[in-house]
Amino acid sequence: MSSGVSRDALPAALQALHQWAASERLSGSTRIAQSRIDAFAEATGDHNWIHTDPARARTGLPGGQTIAHGFLLLSLTVEDDVAALAGFPGIAHVLNYGLNKVRFLAPVPSGSEVRVRSQLVSLEARRPGQWLLTQHKAVEVVPAGETAVVAEQLSLIVLAD
Repeated sequence: MSSGVSRDALPAALQALHQWAASERLSGSTRIAQSRIDAFAEATGDHNWIHTDPARARTGLPGGQTIAHGFLLLSLTVEDDVAALAGFPGIAHVLNYGLNKVRFLAPVPSGSEVRVRSQLVSLEARRPGQWLLTQHKAVEVVPAGETAVVAEQLSLIVLAD
């Protein structure tokens, strides 16, 4: 932890969270179906043909398939954390605080399976009862393990009174 606070000095509510976050975690795989890509295009207004036009992609893209939006892949980095972080006793709620160092490194073709690799970067006190959790996230294409997206994800942990 970069905060200089030892794990033993953390509030009781954060000790289990720290132990969970400190070990590298690997999510289950998620299939990126064309229907999910299309739904993301509808939600964001990003209808670029490289994402939404399979017929044009067959002749116009290497590999002949549409590719997932980078921000769709980035959104997958919160999926496993939502349930896990909310389940720790003593935590009132968890807020998405932002991202650092986001990079889209490789395209992910429609139909691919991806997984998210997560690891603790830091857990720092912000204000009384609030802690900033920073995690390194990598979205990997399964089974090859090619990294498609990397980012530092920030979550604000608010302790119960």
